Amino acid sequence: MAKQTERLEIWVTADELKTLDAYCQMLDLNRTDVLREYIQSLKKKIKKMSSKV
Repeated sequence: MAKQTERLEIWVTADELKTLDAYCQMLDLNRTDVLREYIQSLKKKIKKMSSKV
């Protein structure tokens, strides 16, 4: 895994946190891992959108 050099803090609603925690529990992952996986998935979306332009 790459060395982590940046910190990200976000504010979420109680409902958003509940949703995130439920998803984490379903996958047996922690919040950081789920959010990191989602951010990585954005690379595919960016590439797909870029190819349409």
